[in-house]
Amino acid sequence: MAGEVKKKIKPGAIELHPEELAIVVQYEVQEVSTGADGAQTILNREQTSKKISVKSLNDKTNIPILAKEIVDKCKLIHPSKVGQVEQLLYDLQQRASSNNASPPSPSPVPTPVAAATPASDNFTPDSTPSANSNASSNGQSGKSSSSRSSRSSNTSKAAAAAQATAKVARAEQEAAERLELQQRRQMQASQIFKVQQRLYENAFLDNLDEYVEGLYEEEMPKKVRATGMISQLFRNTENFETLLRHETLLGTLARMLREDGKRSIDLCTNIISVFFSISNFTQFHGLIMANQIGALTMDLVDLEIKRTEHRVMEEGISPAMVAQKALEASQGQVQLGEREKKLLALIQKQDRLLYICLYMLLNLAEDVEVERKMKKKNVVVYLVKMLDRSNVELLILATTFLKKLSIYKENKEKMAECSIVEKLMKFVPVLNDVLLMSVLRLLHNLSFDSTLRDEMVKFGIIPKAVDMMTAPRFQPVVLGLLYHVSMEDRFKTFFTFSDCVPKMYDMLMRVQDLRQTPELIALAVNLTQHPRNAEVLCEGDRFDRLVRRAFQTCDELLFKVVRNLSQQEGGVKRRFGPYVEQLVTLLKAPDITAELFVEVLGTLANLYIPEFDYMGLVMKHNLLNFLATYAQPGAVDDDILLEVIMFVGVLCNEGTALPLVESRLVNTLFVLMGEKKEDDEFVLQIAFSFHKFLLYEETRHALLHYTQVVYYLVDLLQDKNREVRKVADQCLDIIMDTDEEWAIRIRNLKFESFNQEWLEIASHPQDGGSSNAVLNGNGGGGGGGGGMGNARVNAHGYGGADDAEMDYGMVGGGGGYGGYGNGDLDHDMSGGAGGSDGDVGIGAGWGQGLSEDDMMMGSTGTPGLGGGGMGGGGGMGGG
Repeated sequence: MAGEVKKKIKPGAIELHPEELAIVVQYEVQEVSTGADGAQTILNREQTSKKISVKSLNDKTNIPILAKEIVDKCKLIHPSKVGQVEQLLYDLQQRASSNNASPPSPSPVPTPVAAATPASDNFTPDSTPSANSNASSNGQSGKSSSSRSSRSSNTSKAAAAAQATAKVARAEQEAAERLELQQRRQMQASQIFKVQQRLYENAFLDNLDEYVEGLYEEEMPKKVRATGMISQLFRNTENFETLLRHETLLGTLARMLREDGKRSIDLCTNIISVFFSISNFTQFHGLIMANQIGALTMDLVDLEIKRTEHRVMEEGISPAMVAQKALEASQGQVQLGEREKKLLALIQKQDRLLYICLYMLLNLAEDVEVERKMKKKNVVVYLVKMLDRSNVELLILATTFLKKLSIYKENKEKMAECSIVEKLMKFVPVLNDVLLMSVLRLLHNLSFDSTLRDEMVKFGIIPKAVDMMTAPRFQPVVLGLLYHVSMEDRFKTFFTFSDCVPKMYDMLMRVQDLRQTPELIALAVNLTQHPRNAEVLCEGDRFDRLVRRAFQTCDELLFKVVRNLSQQEGGVKRRFGPYVEQLVTLLKAPDITAELFVEVLGTLANLYIPEFDYMGLVMKHNLLNFLATYAQPGAVDDDILLEVIMFVGVLCNEGTALPLVESRLVNTLFVLMGEKKEDDEFVLQIAFSFHKFLLYEETRHALLHYTQVVYYLVDLLQDKNREVRKVADQCLDIIMDTDEEWAIRIRNLKFESFNQEWLEIASHPQDGGSSNAVLNGNGGGGGGGGGMGNARVNAHGYGGADDAEMDYGMVGGGGGYGGYGNGDLDHDMSGGAGGSDGDVGIGAGWGQGLSEDDMMMGSTGTPGLGGGGMGGGGGMGGG
């Protein structure tokens, strides 16, 4: 190999092409000569570049997928640079959009056609709908829409770019952490090798045959020495070619590990070190698996764990206890006895062996199939048991491995069985930042499971995590952990009694771009849904400062928090009074983005403040006509339309009732009820708005006389949604209380609605059939009529075909006309029954009692007294 010249490629910067839609990768080609002593000399350097064209890039391109595809195909770009490639692609996307000469895309908040205007006319949102609008109005509308479209598009692209930047920064941070962990593991492995190397002299490749012969010695010390010398040779990658060509070396080492591994911990450490050196290179994993080293290593870990457990059981001394005493001894507090010194030396040897074993298994776990085999051999259990040890590097390795495994459900469940949360929580916090970060990331992965979240809260994760919220290094993962906990409503009150809300407020006010801290805004949105947390956030002048900052930044993410605050009843909602007009002004701003429009409109829709002058607000800002342009079916997205409906309900009061009718919003909402009848949320919010309309004369008159709202409301009484039924019933009660004519009609409609099945049968009588009537409640008449007794009567009449079930206050169907009746009581009742709603039930029958009395002729039925009167009586049987 001496004097051999090879070419090496060293990747460089990744940048945009100055003119084309392309990414340019700079790299350096080096000619390197390797001397006999292994020293490398660079003979020549050549700077060059590779251009990657992305001509198909457009506004609809999925940037993350394209970036990953580029990184996968281009070997000059390391996988850790995928975030940087994404950012460059976003920049190219913006360049392509700015160079495109086509008209701007449709506005995300379109300007729909008002209800009072013909479909051919267009208006600006703040214009009054009019059928006589001239051409200048149309031109102004087009200009406003175009302006809003352009600005919204630019803002959306800026937001996407900011999110991409944040994602790149996050990816780079995580890549740096992974690199730091890898370097730390390599350093620890080197330290272990140095400890082993002190036991032996230097090894030389020329003496390989001698070392191999030593593997066959009978004496264990000679075997240990031979394996130690071979392990030294494998630490130099330049020896790999010679060592791996040896026909029996790896096989002999594997056999020794299988046969003599239980006899010497030093022997095991040396042999595992050999295979560990190979495992750092993916192309050699096949050699390791072919010699079954993975399975042997798992058995070795199991053996060492059992030895530790046996020692604890026999002597009552755990590794953690020995480590603690050793720490105290190093500080001069105590002195170790001979037995304790031996135990400490044994535990340190064991820790070194376990570290090399687990590190090699982590390397092999790059293959998912190999990882699955490890799972079957209880690797999760072994790793969780490592958390009982006190070696910091071993703990970092174990938690890193567990984090990798925790993404699979079966592994996570096994961890839960091993009480992993309880073991991890003792390391939160811990002085070693690398260990703490590894533990927090593992807890973050586990916190996706609700059961494990409960365990974390039980062991105090909230106050411990809150204490670390302001530490920059741990902030993202701690906020993500707290966010997951805050998803449970029963835990939100726990945050009230910590410093979380004040700290969260300070961060919201300090962060310049909330898109770069998604965990923070997610936590804030969750916590402000709880009334007590919202009150804490708004204490003192915090509320005013927060709202003013929201107006200053026009950040839709911060407005999500403001919107949540507007949902809270009592003092928090009333504090919005001075800002309502400013919210309306922002809502009507021509350059508002679609996302911000939804949040501002949603905030206004929550602000029902009885003492506020909504009439003045409506007249000053022409608000109803503005909302009418957005309330048309299909004009805007459903999330905007829903907030418009809710805001209309908030605006309705005695002063605004007539303007609401004039704006045709009352009729529009009725039309929407039919359009959105399958969507429970829309139906519920429209019903709430109807409830407000029915409280005032003008809007009530418009609903009752120009729409079929009553029939819709009666139909909603049968809706599956309980809240919809409740609101519909309240609406009908208001109508019945304010209009006697409608009250009678509604009672009849309710009767028909609740007795629809019987009415369908009663409307198609059949001659010669039978009639079965069941009377429930206070009824005792014959043939299904309603009387005043307390009895349940089953009557069977011949000559009719009416089946009815009657409740108190309603008149059931009539009995068989002029037929015979057989009663179930000792005193039979038969004959015709009175009809409902004022009809006369006429009929006479024969009644036969079940007693010894004779039959007697029944009497003619008496008239039914309206919809709620008594039914006609039948003939009385003898009794």
